[in-house]
Amino acid sequence: MDGIDNQVIVIFGGSGDLTARKLVPALFDLYCGGFLPKNHVILGVSRTEFTDEAYKEKVVFGNEHITSKSNASEKHLRAFSDRIFYQCLPMDQADQYQLLKERLSSIDAKYHTSGNYIFYLATPPSLYEIIPSNLASVGLSDESQGWKRLIVEKPFGTDLKSAKSLNLRLLTCFDEQQIYRIDHYLGKETVQNFLVIRFANSIFEPLWNRNFVNHIEVTSAEKVGVEKRGGYYDQSGALRDMIQNHLLQLVALIAMEPPVKGNAQSIRSEKLKLFQSLRPLSEQDIRQNIMRGQYVSSKVNGVDVTGYREEPGVDPNSTTETFAPNRA
Repeated sequence: MDGIDNQVIVIFGGSGDLTARKLVPALFDLYCGGFLPKNHVILGVSRTEFTDEAYKEKVVFGNEHITSKSNASEKHLRAFSDRIFYQCLPMDQADQYQLLKERLSSIDAKYHTSGNYIFYLATPPSLYEIIPSNLASVGLSDESQGWKRLIVEKPFGTDLKSAKSLNLRLLTCFDEQQIYRIDHYLGKETVQNFLVIRFANSIFEPLWNRNFVNHIEVTSAEKVGVEKRGGYYDQSGALRDMIQNHLLQLVALIAMEPPVKGNAQSIRSEKLKLFQSLRPLSEQDIRQNIMRGQYVSSKVNGVDVTGYREEPGVDPNSTTETFAPNRA
């Protein structure tokens, strides 16, 4: 597509569930819509052994999240897979990253991707500091030839102290303008429509204020369990996995003041003002208004489902919450 730089999209955790279920299907849709540049390559990186062809079979041809799409013609699947490759890499071993650098150089030479790399960390949070450090150690954060971008998903630390520490470590490897800390929930179509509904709708805009709104309730209810994410989820729980990021972002979009401009900086500033105005919960508030619970085995739409403690990767004695309503 004209106007979009040539690039290599490097997905760390390329053999994982997030990549197969969300990332590659999304990239496939972008490809079918003509939103990827002509000279692009998708490179999966993980410690699992795959050949390029075996990896394409896993994430494209054998991926029901792609093959079930209405635009998944044989022609589109083949053309899309032609730009997908794989690099086996122990992601915690710095001395192996020279192999990645050499692979990227060969991709640049063959596919004319101009040294522009997006590094997407679809990995456990334990690797969020390690991977950027290893990339920088072999010069893969240097922008003397082509731009470099680092994408970090939540959870961004486990508390304020660890989040600040992670941020400082990232900034020793990449510059601020190279780092994207993202919340994928904001990419949902309904969420993206909030700003239009609030500020561009002549019916709602005059009424969307404290004079006409008594209270706000944000609910995120899912029918699925943790599926293959038990190892991650049992270290996180609903509060960290959903409330302090996804749902607070929704609160910000619902309650913030109109931004001066429609750009990222102006929207961020209004969100920050909103968060600063929220009253922190006291210990008494927490005792009276916060509950925590777990789902147990039951039937959902007539289908038997396992309880949380029976999910793969979950401690049989886990006290991690999957249910966390806040009545404050």
